Amino acid sequence: MGIVLWICAVLLGGCASQTAVDKQPWSVAAAAHLRAQLDRDREVVAVDEGLLTRFYLKRDDRPAWCGPTGPKSQADALLLMLQQAADDGLTPADYALGRIEAELARWRRAGAKPGLAAMMRFDALLTRAFLAYGGHLQRGRVDPRAIHPQWQAPFPKADMAGLLQTALDLGQVAEALAGLRPPQRGYRALRQALQDYRGIAALGGWPAVEQGGGEPLVARLRAEGDLATGEGAAVDLRAGIARFQERHGLEPTGALNEVTLAELNIPVAARVAAIALNMERWRWLPHDPGTRYILVRIADFELDAVAAGETVLNMRVIVGKPYWRTPVFSARLTHLVFNPFWYIPRSIAVADILPIVRRDPGYFARRNVVVTQGSGVQQASVDPDTVDWAGQTAVNFAYAFTQAPGADNPLGKIKFHFPNPYHVYLHDTPHDELFNERVRAFSHGCIRLERPLDLAAFALAREGNWPRGRIASAVASNINREVSLTRPLPVYLLYWTTWVDEQDRIHFRRDDYDADAQLLQLVGSQGRGWHYAKP
Repeated sequence: MGIVLWICAVLLGGCASQTAVDKQPWSVAAAAHLRAQLDRDREVVAVDEGLLTRFYLKRDDRPAWCGPTGPKSQADALLLMLQQAADDGLTPADYALGRIEAELARWRRAGAKPGLAAMMRFDALLTRAFLAYGGHLQRGRVDPRAIHPQWQAPFPKADMAGLLQTALDLGQVAEALAGLRPPQRGYRALRQALQDYRGIAALGGWPAVEQGGGEPLVARLRAEGDLATGEGAAVDLRAGIARFQERHGLEPTGALNEVTLAELNIPVAARVAAIALNMERWRWLPHDPGTRYILVRIADFELDAVAAGETVLNMRVIVGKPYWRTPVFSARLTHLVFNPFWYIPRSIAVADILPIVRRDPGYFARRNVVVTQGSGVQQASVDPDTVDWAGQTAVNFAYAFTQAPGADNPLGKIKFHFPNPYHVYLHDTPHDELFNERVRAFSHGCIRLERPLDLAAFALAREGNWPRGRIASAVASNINREVSLTRPLPVYLLYWTTWVDEQDRIHFRRDDYDADAQLLQLVGSQGRGWHYAKP
């Protein structure tokens, strides 16, 4: 018993001793100075002031980065990470990098005796830098809802204050920040591309190309790897131009036409900025490797189904026409409909179908379209032969068209519904031939799927007994049936203008949606150091 009491006394004494250390005059004075410094440097590094205050309150206002002799080793670890901020397309000046470098250098000099107030101001500045940089890495500099109001945050904001405290306790500030980067291969590939294109810019960029081509064209194509380099490398200009065209969404003819020439002469600075802007869009997506979601890449006319951070299903899609764009937003897939009815939107009924039925009264019977009038309990079927379609206009049109399930139904055999104010959804299509087109912008905004059964299998994989055979049987039955998801899937519709494919080739697209320009304007209003020349 005596030994047990002795051990308890030692433990209690240790606790009392630690408390005594915390209450030493330096700690007390440091806490008082720290409280006075928290509202400083708001204009230097902007963070959530409440988060900053809560972080220090949980520490009883004890300094996080500095001790009696000056900054601790984790301050140097933070500095090293801030020096890499540009590699993520971010602006180091937004985290006071220059000032932090100078202050650490000053206090690392032999014989330096920093004043307590200045040291505590520096401590708060380091905390601001960590919180700001970490937040930008984890969820982006820009709230996507500022541009796309219907964007739903894919995850709750990380507890940056808790993360910082744990990182300091474990001495792993660098590891904690690195872990906040998007884990997807697409982000990592763009991060490498950013370094590569900055390297091209540092060497003076690429030469201007004129219609005649010549040596400038050879140098230009070699700059991005579309032509082989090195002594004795064969020069196949036509093949090199075709590779360039394919990477830029152009018809790969191998001919130096005006459109190709314009793309070739876009300056490298614009490409660098576009890569950084598209890295920002990656930060809007889930970082949790356990998250399953569907991603529609509008500019690339592709869809990815993602699980455990990897693309497990990829397919071609058809998106909105240039004048009827697919909107950028996110929502949750709540249910699937096998053999859906097509409730034809009024705009399509008036603009597209009404001119047809004026010429062809038999359209409704052939397409299995039902005409109704009224709504709710007042809705009633109407014999189309009794309607004067020639007298119907956009102003007086008072009918609704509904197409029953069948081979000609534009929604095909499966519809994927994720509620949104745009009435956009994913669906099958009877017109598979359009997937062979390079530019697949043919819809009124909805997304048509190349492989709807595969996407249905992905969506229903965690919804009980839905093997592939049962899905195929439901489709073949021609019976309208709705299947709700107990675990709704996030769906993200994003407009990327730059990405890296599975063969590590970087692709660029024209900013037809003006998406980069909008994002740049918002980023530019919130920070410094972004340079972009719109093509």
